[in-house]
Amino acid sequence: MQNSLVSVITPVYKGQKTLVRAVQSLLGQSHENWECIIASDDGFDYLSWLKQQGIKDERLKFVFTGKAKSGPNIARNTAKKIANGDWIAPLDADDLYYPQRLATLLKAADQTGVALDNVNVVNDQNEQHIDTAFDVSYIKERADINDTTLGGKITLPDFFQTDTPLLMLFHKSIATHNWENVSRGGDTLFNMRAVEKAGWAAFHNEALHEYRVHDESMCHGTNVGSVFQEAYEYTLLRLEEDGFGFESEHAHHQVIQLIKQKIQLNKMYEKARLHTPELDFQTFRKSVINA
Repeated sequence: MQNSLVSVITPVYKGQKTLVRAVQSLLGQSHENWECIIASDDGFDYLSWLKQQGIKDERLKFVFTGKAKSGPNIARNTAKKIANGDWIAPLDADDLYYPQRLATLLKAADQTGVALDNVNVVNDQNEQHIDTAFDVSYIKERADINDTTLGGKITLPDFFQTDTPLLMLFHKSIATHNWENVSRGGDTLFNMRAVEKAGWAAFHNEALHEYRVHDESMCHGTNVGSVFQEAYEYTLLRLEEDGFGFESEHAHHQVIQLIKQKIQLNKMYEKARLHTPELDFQTFRKSVINA
């Protein structure tokens, strides 16, 4: 298993500023048996461009979505269709892995086919650490000293503890579904469906990757609140109509409650931005928790 091929899926839209960093973080992985499928969502040939930047590696693959700005979820699905690995690992073009991430999560995922690590949230402009996905005190409460994954198990209720996007490692037998084409929250829905199917995800409490916040992040923009609100309302509608892919009544209820919680937090964030327009969501959320 430790030599298993991991298919890293990277959607890209106008990613020239950050893609090199993301790819370099893959080139530095201690687990070397990976492929990275770069899905261009803007018609740009990133593979040729990377070669011009001095990065040429046969493990780098490339695919076009066929449209411009179709969205990261469409791009992820396009890449997933041609993935050859037994394992699927998303990596956005503006984020990065630490060297031991794939090796560590492969070992942890042996139990249920799903694993994740904590997340360092970092300001991309000044390199300042903003937060982690899961608070240290919460991790300590969840930790089992006899558990080799250090952080124990993540189940559906744990998604209420963070609003930071989580990157998981999935076995292909678990990740049989696609990312839903919603403007916001598609990654969370994908993760929760995987956890529902697996029962739980192994959690490594150390952060092994960075989620980068910058001016072009989804949590910025003049109409960010309305965009999120529209996505949340659509998700609730789909959950009521057809379950949105969730099978159990328990999971269905958990997701509805989570979306409602996000709606309330989004309203609070929009109100705060009236006074501080440059406020990013991750900094805001940390201030709410610490209040």
